Amino acid sequence: MGMAASQARYLGLTARKTNVEYEGQQINQARVALANQSAGLFNQLLNLEVPQAPSVTDFTKVQYSYQDGVNGETISSMTQLINDPDGYNYNVTHYHYADVYRGQKELLSNPQVAYKVDASTGLEYPTYVGTSELQVYRRGEDKDLDTAFVQICKDWPDDFLSKLQALPSDNYYDAAGNIVPADDPSAVKHIVVDKTSKTDVYNKEGGLWVLTSSTYNPENMYYHPTIDGKTMFSSRQDLLASAHSGIDPTKPIENQQIKLPEFFAQDNREKIERTQRALVGINGDGRAESIRYEDSSVVYTLQTETITDEVAYQDAMNQYNYKREQYDKQIQDINAKTEKIQVEDRTLELRLRQLDTEQDALQTEMEAVKKVIEKNIESTFKTFE
Repeated sequence: MGMAASQARYLGLTARKTNVEYEGQQINQARVALANQSAGLFNQLLNLEVPQAPSVTDFTKVQYSYQDGVNGETISSMTQLINDPDGYNYNVTHYHYADVYRGQKELLSNPQVAYKVDASTGLEYPTYVGTSELQVYRRGEDKDLDTAFVQICKDWPDDFLSKLQALPSDNYYDAAGNIVPADDPSAVKHIVVDKTSKTDVYNKEGGLWVLTSSTYNPENMYYHPTIDGKTMFSSRQDLLASAHSGIDPTKPIENQQIKLPEFFAQDNREKIERTQRALVGINGDGRAESIRYEDSSVVYTLQTETITDEVAYQDAMNQYNYKREQYDKQIQDINAKTEKIQVEDRTLELRLRQLDTEQDALQTEMEAVKKVIEKNIESTFKTFE
């Protein structure tokens, strides 16, 4: 091999070795970065909160109840009193369920209200809701209707009672027919209905003006029975508003857009709850065994039972299952990322070993070329000795 060729070869090997060393440095830096990512994932794994399954005992409690002769009462909470001036030792909240007569409201979609027009007065009178014929409500004609009407007035004064009073004029009179202020205990409210001087008469019941007598009045409430036996009340204003809201003038009772407010009264099962001070007798096991309330001299014997709130427990279990799924998903994601890092690291490690082998081969070849160069130099210079 000539000297020039050997020098060129040596320079090429040196450049290649330098590139191998540089590539090895880049691989080491990449592996360090992967190691940092792996450490971050491990710390993330350590910081994950492991969900804890709910315990049934956390949703189980001792419940006290007693029979007061009318209702079965259940105690929902007992808060101990300290130094009560009357000697009571607990503040007790108890409840029972009872039927309570209430006014109700419903909105009827596409009510299909029909009406007629009085030829002499030009007034519109609702006649039907669907196939149910409407009747004008008059106080005193039906005891059940009166009971329902009064209850609806009490429970829905803004939606129901106010529409009865949306009339042209009104005055307050006593029994002798003299005008008196509205707050006079003897006041009776006479409402003038129309130009024929027909009137509705209202008396005050429970703080409300309630219709007690009436001549025929287009502003009165209308009623109709439904198929399930409930008697529904609706005002003339609401009925006519629905009647005029049909899309197709040729079919006025179809596709009426304004929902019809209807009112009725019925028994509702309601929770009746009270909180009172009480004197509670505690036995040697720390459980309550008797109770006497502050407004009574009767001592009730308490019945004890252990109950589990199954609904709350199931809700907690559902929440646990949801969190568990999230936790498992996070673990799977971390494991998948870690596995990907390990694959990349193994690939880099293999490449680094290949570079080590290549560097060793380059080093061996460089040493061989160096020896050739040295021999060439030695033989060349010996010529002139």
